[in-house]
Amino acid sequence: MHPVAWMIWTACALLSGLLLRNPWYLGMLGMVALAIRWRGASDRPGPWLLRLVGGFILFSTALNFALSRAGATVLLRFPLAWVGGPYTLEALLFGVSSGVQISSVLLVMVVFSARVSPQDLLRRIPRQLFPVGVTASVALSFAPRARRAFHALREAQEVRGHRFRGLRDVPHLVTPLVLLSLENATALAEGLVVRGWSRGGQRGWRRWSSALGWMGLAVGVVLWAVAPGRAGLAAACAALGAVTLFFTLRHPGGPPRFRPETWKTVDSLVTGLALGGACSLVVVALVAPHLLAYYPYPRATWPSFLWPLGLALGLFAAPLFVSGHD
Repeated sequence: MHPVAWMIWTACALLSGLLLRNPWYLGMLGMVALAIRWRGASDRPGPWLLRLVGGFILFSTALNFALSRAGATVLLRFPLAWVGGPYTLEALLFGVSSGVQISSVLLVMVVFSARVSPQDLLRRIPRQLFPVGVTASVALSFAPRARRAFHALREAQEVRGHRFRGLRDVPHLVTPLVLLSLENATALAEGLVVRGWSRGGQRGWRRWSSALGWMGLAVGVVLWAVAPGRAGLAAACAALGAVTLFFTLRHPGGPPRFRPETWKTVDSLVTGLALGGACSLVVVALVAPHLLAYYPYPRATWPSFLWPLGLALGLFAAPLFVSGHD
């Protein structure tokens, strides 16, 4: 599938995950994302992913259960004042729903990271922000490279008969991993220098104008976040910074040209279904937001499930039927 189609699918799925609070719908969205990741990788999800999802759910549940004192259904009550109480079923259920929401959003981002590479993102960066895009793509590729190097080191040690025995063996893994990372960083720096990266910086008035533009844009965003009452002034600062950046960066050196990518019928199908599902949930959130929410306070109730909303979430499963294996 086209990378732009995956970007639109991810944006729609993330919007739906942020609008929902019902654990049934969130669990359905997470299972769809997990199935797409499974099909795209042609193997089962690794135990690290299941542990990460379970850890988020358990942490959110334990945190809300320990700190929240609201709810009518008391499960535990300790006599010690410093322990506090009561511990309610409503707090437990609210923590579970929060953990499921975080996990579903995480699974959607796992699909995005697996299907869209940093190079695909770099190709969509505006020409004026190409240096920033290269820096961001290098940063995004650091974690996958480090993970692959870690697994390669572990496999090499296991081939030689070495078994990991705990904290005592950590230096034997960290030291070669750091050395390998430094070698990769050196090779990347040499490649950038050979391609003239060090000579592409802005000079003269463009440098100062670009700095003022970014500063105006940042001041507008911070002012809007800190003082919402000054929204007009914040919008004026942000607009002034954006206009300054536009006139400063509109004649850069420009990135190299890439081969065009083909937009297929399946891309239109997946994009249309994802937009349809997201728009349906947005309309429901504006008209009847209680259908998407789940609030167990003051007394716990069973979360409802409506099949039209489940059908709208099922539209996000279109990549399972139109995209093949990698």
